[in-house]
Amino acid sequence: MKEIFITSSVLILALLLLRFCFRNFISQRVQYALWLLVVLRLLIPVELPGFSLSVLNFGQQTQKAVSNTLEQNVYLLPIGETPASELPSAQSTAPGEPVETGDSFGYPILSQDGQIVTKYATHATLSQVLGWVWKVGMVLTALFFLSVNLMFWKKLRQNRTPYPVEGCTLPVYLCENLHTPCLFGLFFPAIYLTPEVISSPQRLEHVLLHEKTHARHLDPMWSVLRCVCLSVYWFHPLVWVAAVVSRTDCELACDEGAVCKLNHQERLEYGHTLLALIQVKHTPTNPLLTATTMNAGKKQLKDRLTHIAHRSKPALTTGLAVVLLAGLAGACTFTAPQEEHSQKSSGSLTGEELRYFNEEFFNGDGFNLRNQFLSSLYENPKEIDLFELFYNGDGIADDTQEWGTLSFEALDSVLGLEDAPCPATLLTQSQMDAILSESTGLLLEETNQENLSLFQYDESNQIYYYVHGDTNYRSFVYLSAGTREGDQISLYYLDEFYGDGWKCVTLQDMGDGSYQFRSNVLCEKPSIATVYPDEEPEYTIPLHNLTPYETPVVTVEPHTDDCEERLGGYTIGEHSVRLYRSTDGNVYAAVVYNEAAGADGMAVWDVGCFLTLPAVEGYDTISFFSDLFGQSGIVIRYTQEWEDSGSTTYHNYYTFTEDGIPILLAQVYGTDSQIIDLNGDGTNELVGTEQIFFQRDGQVYEANLQELLHACQSISVFWRSAQLDPYSKAILVNGLRYDGTEQTEDGFYQHYTDDRYQLYFDGDAIRIY
Repeated sequence: MKEIFITSSVLILALLLLRFCFRNFISQRVQYALWLLVVLRLLIPVELPGFSLSVLNFGQQTQKAVSNTLEQNVYLLPIGETPASELPSAQSTAPGEPVETGDSFGYPILSQDGQIVTKYATHATLSQVLGWVWKVGMVLTALFFLSVNLMFWKKLRQNRTPYPVEGCTLPVYLCENLHTPCLFGLFFPAIYLTPEVISSPQRLEHVLLHEKTHARHLDPMWSVLRCVCLSVYWFHPLVWVAAVVSRTDCELACDEGAVCKLNHQERLEYGHTLLALIQVKHTPTNPLLTATTMNAGKKQLKDRLTHIAHRSKPALTTGLAVVLLAGLAGACTFTAPQEEHSQKSSGSLTGEELRYFNEEFFNGDGFNLRNQFLSSLYENPKEIDLFELFYNGDGIADDTQEWGTLSFEALDSVLGLEDAPCPATLLTQSQMDAILSESTGLLLEETNQENLSLFQYDESNQIYYYVHGDTNYRSFVYLSAGTREGDQISLYYLDEFYGDGWKCVTLQDMGDGSYQFRSNVLCEKPSIATVYPDEEPEYTIPLHNLTPYETPVVTVEPHTDDCEERLGGYTIGEHSVRLYRSTDGNVYAAVVYNEAAGADGMAVWDVGCFLTLPAVEGYDTISFFSDLFGQSGIVIRYTQEWEDSGSTTYHNYYTFTEDGIPILLAQVYGTDSQIIDLNGDGTNELVGTEQIFFQRDGQVYEANLQELLHACQSISVFWRSAQLDPYSKAILVNGLRYDGTEQTEDGFYQHYTDDRYQLYFDGDAIRIY
């Protein structure tokens, strides 16, 4: 619907412009026929293949922002209010967000001023609410359309008498109470006359000629289609404009068709008939009436008489030019935007660019204020939540900095904060201005000052402050992909800090090495093609002949009450998955079916042990993962010592059934592993320093990189070490390439060369550079 709204608006404006510029130079029938493009655009919700000039290619970030806004929740049917002061959990809840109350029914939402918690019975997305409004409006408009035409039909039926006209193939009736002659009826159109028409044979001849031309042009059918468009798109002002203008063009085209074979004098007499019969109205005829009535405004009547009296032959070249321009407008509005992957691949950020934004622009050692611009959602920098931006618990201002004539220590004393239980964030307006100006180009007074009131303000010292003991500062954000369009850079990340899905932060390249924030919005998971090296790969190893990966069988061994020390763990579904040190000295990974406090400390009762760990270095040995082959679960990392080959680090990815039964999705070995979209198709792969696990047609496959390289006769690489580069999405391999064997007097010598390779996965093969 959004796409049709945009494209139809552009198409209508384009036709109105063509009509204004060429209305005196092209055939009125051609001018009327061009409105068929709008009917097709509105009533056929399909798009032709992607086109570089499609209007949908432009302003895509705005389109995405609108789409994301439409997916935000709207809470409906308020059923009660509670002061926020009575709910402790409301103190840590952002305005407009749900408050945790433990109720099983309803959605308690904190008001924007933070004072009231309103419980709503249900919620829907803004898109769903607007969809309901659209459908209700469509039904009401359609009912009005039907009622208007049924009442008009009833009026005609009650007051009509047949009026015989020799040689007329359409039924003709005389209606005493009709104000203007008309043609009415979709399947069985009939001509309805007024007494004024039959008072003169010449008038009768001209009216019959006019109405028969309407019938020949199939105008009753076009009138119905016009009304259907208005019923469906009742909310679209340009559709109403197009309906009114196209109705005028319908009459102009009818006049042109009627007088095309008349001489100059006959055309003048035809015009006199129209002047005598047409009722001049100050308001347009109801566009939902399908009858071709002879009503017009003063300007419309003047235009019609002018075209009748001064009929000029349209220039063929001008007509062709207008048709071509209209065709171009149709091509730009009927076509889809260019394919997402082809469009983004040309603008995809390289691995080095992503590295810069991950390691220098964001993140880094210590506090990075830029990370705070990801703490709220906004479609333009004026909407940034200033409380979330400046309240962070890391202290934007440090205690050694002077503010005017007062140090922070003195300010604490003046503000009465020396006895506060927690530190305070202290900011002046000039400091806020400096931060906002550098990062957004705005001053504080130019923003919407979103939630600035949540800070306390000391007017005498002009200080904003907030006493708190926690932080909303994210120390790390992983930007998995990015695109550039002109000076706009879009960076995509899965927000695991707030846990609310994929987001896109947009920066504007200022051209001097600096960037300013423009938006931070929710988005779909991106499908951005990987940027491969410019040159052709040195080798390509196809992956079509791999056999599906067979996961090792998981054996679950029941244990009871043998917990000596609880280690790290996560809750998966209805069960807890935990590492614990057993009384037998081993460390186990187990699904906990029943856990309780024992008399001498924490005890674990009734568990299913599915992995015995050789050693545990800390809580980092277990972590949560999501979106791997459509599954989520936990990954356990441990190092296994081997007498003959040193040690190997394993990364076991487990998912769990509803009954808590562990399933091993994949076992990765090597120094690192990561879930990442390697080829930019929107689907994640699991990659280690020596393996790639990917899914094809519902089956999981393993590409063992060391074995594939060693088996490739064209390259003959002996694996030495490897590391994963998540920004370029490549595996960097150090190896020895076999260069041949030389026979000497002392024997045979094999020659090797140290070499470095970049390995990329493109979905079908391993590309080696």
